[in-house]
Amino acid sequence: MATKATIKYTDDSDRCYGLTGMAMGIVIWDREDLLSAIDLDAEPDSMMEFTPYYYFAGNPRMSARFAWNQIVEHYRLSMGLLMANVLCRCYVHDHKQISPSTLDLMKEYIAEEGKATCSLDDDEINVLFEKQLSYLHRLFSHPGVQRVAAEFAEDLRQRRRMTVGEVIEGFRPLAML
Repeated sequence: MATKATIKYTDDSDRCYGLTGMAMGIVIWDREDLLSAIDLDAEPDSMMEFTPYYYFAGNPRMSARFAWNQIVEHYRLSMGLLMANVLCRCYVHDHKQISPSTLDLMKEYIAEEGKATCSLDDDEINVLFEKQLSYLHRLFSHPGVQRVAAEFAEDLRQRRRMTVGEVIEGFRPLAML
């Protein structure tokens, strides 16, 4: 019998690498302004503590186009964080490629959110998904990035909680790659 695909955490180490992937995503996309801290001991949906700006819904005086673009950018970030979480766990923690069933499950979650929050169609979602997947695949396949991620994960495992400044400092070695 085939095992059903899941993206749920299997243990504390898996959680640590998932959070490492998301934190790395925030740093590589220069969105540190949205992060306040990370907490390995928090509930899965609360491990990343965001600043109020992350939740900013807009301004009634802004144009509808500007507001929609902000919603799409927020969606792209959410999609990227999920993908960075899963790919870091697969490539860095488990030293495996992502399975087709896990990839399909991840794509399903991302498609549901894209349709619900941005009213995107399947073609638009697929373009965003493939672009993000290609970028993150190259990133997490790089041996230097894997080394930095593993070192960060070990530091996070010991500290359990890090401020945004500590996250930025932990990923400073990425600038050398």
